Formats: sequence, C-alpha cells, structure tokens
Amino acid sequence: MLDKLLDLQNRIFGTKHFRLKSTAAVAFLVAACLSTLGTLTYIGVIDSSQYQVSGLTVVQKGTGLDVRWDKEDCDGYEVFLFENGQRPKAIQAKTNSCRLELEELGKDYRIVVTAKGKGGSVAGAEAKTVATEKVEQKIHTPQESFAGFEGKEDVVEAKAKEKVNFESSNEKVVAVAEDGTLEYRQPGEAEISITAEEGEQYKEGEKTVEVTVFPEVLDTPKAEIEETRDLDVTLKWSHVDFAQKYLLLKKDPAGDGDYDVIDEFDGDTEATDLTRDNAAYAIVAQATVEDETVESEPSKEVKVKSASADAESYSRYNNLMTLDKSNLELVANVDGLGGATVPQSMSLKDGNFVISYASHSGSVGALVTYDQEGNRIGERSVSGMGHANGSTYNPNTGKIYTVKTHKAIRSKSCTTFGGDDFDESETFSLPRTTSGIAYDTSNNKYYLSKGNELYVTDTDFNVEKFIWKKIRYNHAQDIGASNGVALVCTWVSGNESYIDMYRVSDGAYIGGYSVPIGEIESVVVVDKHLVLLMNNSGGGNVDQILRTVDPVALP
Repeated sequence: MLDKLLDLQNRIFGTKHFRLKSTAAVAFLVAACLSTLGTLTYIGVIDSSQYQVSGLTVVQKGTGLDVRWDKEDCDGYEVFLFENGQRPKAIQAKTNSCRLELEELGKDYRIVVTAKGKGGSVAGAEAKTVATEKVEQKIHTPQESFAGFEGKEDVVEAKAKEKVNFESSNEKVVAVAEDGTLEYRQPGEAEISITAEEGEQYKEGEKTVEVTVFPEVLDTPKAEIEETRDLDVTLKWSHVDFAQKYLLLKKDPAGDGDYDVIDEFDGDTEATDLTRDNAAYAIVAQATVEDETVESEPSKEVKVKSASADAESYSRYNNLMTLDKSNLELVANVDGLGGATVPQSMSLKDGNFVISYASHSGSVGALVTYDQEGNRIGERSVSGMGHANGSTYNPNTGKIYTVKTHKAIRSKSCTTFGGDDFDESETFSLPRTTSGIAYDTSNNKYYLSKGNELYVTDTDFNVEKFIWKKIRYNHAQDIGASNGVALVCTWVSGNESYIDMYRVSDGAYIGGYSVPIGEIESVVVVDKHLVLLMNNSGGGNVDQILRTVDPVALP
C-alpha cells in the first residue's frame, strides 16, 4: 500500500523534487492528493475512521485565515496551505484551530487538515478552497480639517499601510508637497485628497481633508435698515466669507459714546430685530483661527430713530382699563408732616407704603409710612431730600433711594435713607438727570425715567439698557417696577393721568391704564393689584392711596 501511495506522489509532484519515505511523508502526500482530487476519505487505506477530520471551516479575518475543525481524540494535526501549485506550507496544531497569516491576498488558497492517529499514523483529512480579498486600507490623519492664515504652512501627517500621496483641489488656495506639507497661498477653501497605494494585502485607500485659508482681516459687512415698524426695525447685513459669527455693537445715547457688544449671532445669521431706541448700531464679522481671533472693521454706523409721537402704537393708545372710583378702593387718605405736604413718590417696604413728601420749595422733606389697612404707622422729617419726584426701596440694601430734585423737577443727585430709622445715609450722582426711580426685585435692576427717556441700570447705577420712547406728555412723574416691566406714571393736566407699561428686556410697549381722577404721583404692585398714590384725588384737595379692587393685567 505504501508503494502505491509513493507511486501516486511521484505522478503528482514528479521525482525531481522529493520522495516520501516515512509515515509523516504519507500525511503530506494525503494533503497533496486532497489538493489535486478534492476531499478524500482514507478509511479504505488506513483503518482509523474514528479520527476522521470533519467540520472544517476557513474564514478570512484581516490579512489571515482562521481555520477551525471538530476536535478528535488524536495525537495532533497538520495543516497545509497550498498557493497556486507551490509547495504547501505546513504547520503543526495540537488543538482544533490555527491561524494562517497571508503575505498576499486577492487570490484562492486551498487548506488541508490531517489528523495524526495514535502512534503517528495518518488518521484522516479534509480540505477546503477559499477565495481571499484584499483588506480595506484606512488612512489616519491627526485632524479632519485644517485652517490657517495665508502665507503660513502646516503638515498633514497621514499614515497608512502603504505609501501615501497627496493632491490639492485648488493649488491657488493651498499647495501640498510629497511629504504632506501645506502651503497656504490665498484665502479660500480647498480639499487635500490623500491616496494610499494598493499593496499585496491592501486595497487602495482614499481620504479627503478640508482646508480653509483665512485672510488677516475679514471683509467689512454692509449693514442697513431693511424694515421699519412702529416699535422696532429689522437690521440686516451682508454675508462675509469665512465669518463664523457676527457681533452686534451699540452706541447708547445714555452711555459714554463708545460702542458696546450687546449680542452675537452665528455665521449663518444675517438679520435681527432692534427696538427703536434712538441708538446707533454696527456689525463686526469675526472668526477664530488656531486660537487667534480675526475680525472685520465695524460696518458703517446705522442709526435707529425712536418711535415718533404719531406712531400707530402711540396714536392708538392701548388702554387696558380705565381706573376710577368704580374699580379702585381707598386704602388711606394721606398727609405729610410739618411743612412737607406735597406727596411725591411711594415705595413698598415690608408690605407697607412709604410716602416721600416735600414742600414746594424743596427745603423740607418727610417720610411717612402707612400699612395696607390704611393706618399711619410711622413718620419722620428728613433733610436733604429736596423736591423728591421719585423714590424706591431696595430690600437687599435696606435703603430708600430718593431723587434729590428741586425746581427743575429732575436731577442727577440721589439720596438714600435707612429703611428702619429714615436716617440719611449718603448722597451720590446718578448717570443721567432723573425724575423717577424704581427697584425691580425680579432682576435686581433699577429703572430710572426722565422726560421721555427710560433706562435700566445695575445695582451700581451703571447704565445697561436705554429705551427712548414718546411717553405721552414728555414727562414721567415717577416709575414703578414689576417682574421686568417698567410702569411709567404720567400726568398731563387736571385729572388726566396715565400708567404706561414697557418691557425692559426689549423696550416693547405693552399697554397702559388711564387714570382720569387727578394727578398721579407714583405706583407700586402688590399681588397683581396696582396701588396708586394720587395728588388732589378726584379734583379735590385730597391725597390718597388707592388700590385696584381686582387683580389687573400685568406680566
């Protein structure tokens, strides 16, 4: 039988190469026979059927083959790898699996597994042919995009299994050398195509990275008013290449004349709505490149005029309600102290109403407190108040802030008094002449008014927002505050008074209340009820605190 196998080997491989002279050689011959003739069962040749190889699977993973078969109780296995008729490569396997690394992919391989029986004899074999494919080749770069200024350089550090090559889609913008060095030539956008060459194991690989070359200074946007409405306007600006965002600048007439950044928009935004507040605006384009900020020059100044006296929203006054004896209830008839007999303003302190009084000359002042039942619970003559047209209480500081005015009915001087003892604390200057003042607990801001001006400050009285509105008779008596809304008290003449409401976040006019019962001096809000301080209420020589019977429309 061995002679017959040797003779078969000679006919398959020829006698020039080698001869099999041992039992191991027989195993090699079996594999060769399987390669040529297909799967062959040797039960008729070697009586070892209990060791027959079965369940052979061959799977390509990466650049090699994972070979696995059913485990048998034998002395081991030999695995043969045939490549295009070349001599097979053989490895020894103790278990029922092995890994075959391949130097070349994209062709067929034949795998033969033989089992060695007890004592070294060949017990059985099985063969499979598998088609392999070259592996996808990935290209790795430290980043997916590059950005820099014209005249600068950078490097694409591309890594792959095979040699990489580079090509620019626009060499006027960026050129690329064989080693991946980028030369930024002029502002623009381009792509760098990276190609990894095909190898014996890997397919050709491709990757693209984006390159943006920035100018040292961005183009200046053009800004203009696109549409004007009653209370606001639409500001639009031209698109600027490479801009990642736009900055909105404002020159506030209540400020120092410099521009301040008040808002920013992403690079896709090209318009915004602005309150008509008699200010000047400009737009700046901006981008960040390698942690360096590059900007445009500010656009040409765009002036936004305030709403005129005959604007629709003012000529058609939005009267939410008329407040009179039918829907107001009396809290108290009030009086001053000594020669300070003219009520000027009212503050809300710990649920009680503190009224500031002054003489017509402004030489005498007083602070008088009433509770919500109308009881007079405190009074004190104070100096340094002047003809106070505005006062407010700040619970955080525990002080009453009064605008110290005289004949001009407005001033830049503010005097504070202790909320408990009414002792004078300090006097300081306000940023602008003022007649009304209110503190809003909801946002920790002060609202101040003068004429047809309304402005918002922080707790150090730095102006943050300025609203230029036509407030009826061009004079604000005093101002109240409630949940981000300024309530401006205006007295025209006789019994004609009004409370106009403005949302301070955007300056929008909300509406108001007509108060045709006398000269309104001040207003505060208690649980959605308006509480009014009226001078000569009802046309008579009576000063009163009046409260709305029902809650009213308030934000």
